[in-house]
Amino acid sequence: MHVLITVDTEEEWDWNGAYAVRAPAVSNIANLPWFQSLCERHGLRPTYFTNHPVLADPVARETMAALAERPGTEIGLHIHPWNTPPLAGVDQPSSAETFLANLPEDLIRRKLDSVHAALAGIGVRGTSFRGGRYSSSAQIRRHLQALGYRADSSIVPYTTWMDEGSPDYRARGLLPTRTEPGAPGEPALWEIPLTRAFTRPRFDLWARGFTRIERSPLLSRMHLIGIAARLGIVRRFWLNFEVRNQPEWFAPIRLLQRQGVPHICFCVHSSSLVPGPGPYNRDAGDDERIRTRIERVFEWLAAQPDLVPATVTELADHLEQTREDHRHQPA
Repeated sequence: MHVLITVDTEEEWDWNGAYAVRAPAVSNIANLPWFQSLCERHGLRPTYFTNHPVLADPVARETMAALAERPGTEIGLHIHPWNTPPLAGVDQPSSAETFLANLPEDLIRRKLDSVHAALAGIGVRGTSFRGGRYSSSAQIRRHLQALGYRADSSIVPYTTWMDEGSPDYRARGLLPTRTEPGAPGEPALWEIPLTRAFTRPRFDLWARGFTRIERSPLLSRMHLIGIAARLGIVRRFWLNFEVRNQPEWFAPIRLLQRQGVPHICFCVHSSSLVPGPGPYNRDAGDDERIRTRIERVFEWLAAQPDLVPATVTELADHLEQTREDHRHQPA
């Protein structure tokens, strides 16, 4: 089983307020060398999905260029459509417009091109992608392949959101899937899901049950999900360093391994690695909670010889090579 450590590397703002369309603050990027040093100390290989506001800021861009030089580190493409050129000229996007997949196809391509070019400006040829708000689509992947991308890590399994226009991944599981090359010379592209699942097998059945409860006013008022967790029947978990009230992760990781899941993907936002206006790290107490969780998990991962650290593109390349090896085995 491969271990991915991913950081959505982006601006900071109050997620409950207006979207940071113009002149977003990126001071949180100065904290990434601490995170990088922690990864290196434990032999982990982080992927920093980096968006346009970070690459447009001279100080933050210098930090990312320095990280790109570190061995075992990947800089991928991240995109917030509301502040990625070309801008639509509106002060605030609608909910649907904050998801890249909902925009006109030409605008999607131009926004992807602008971040891809900004990565090239720090000497990085991007090969991995994560959509802002986890938004992706077939047309996005087609254009990424034309640019040479080999991995898309946008899928949050068994999940959707109530926001208008949000992606619906309720039928998507934990296993990577492959998109064939779209033209000669283009790479195959692997969709590498994040890790969100349940503490008992038959994840698809639990996902349907949780969705039915959450979308029913009557059932949701009965707090059945909380009762099931307190009784030890089942809990939903996400390998997200920010979210509060997470169950213990180590036993669920071993469950995924027994189920044949080939990777686990941890995630965090760069803005949550320092106190700020975001929802997860607002004060010293939150900061201590997140840092303690990260350090404890990293120590555990480093002590497991059967868990193999990888960047997102390294995993995609491993999956592609394994597929080729199997195809060429003698009958």
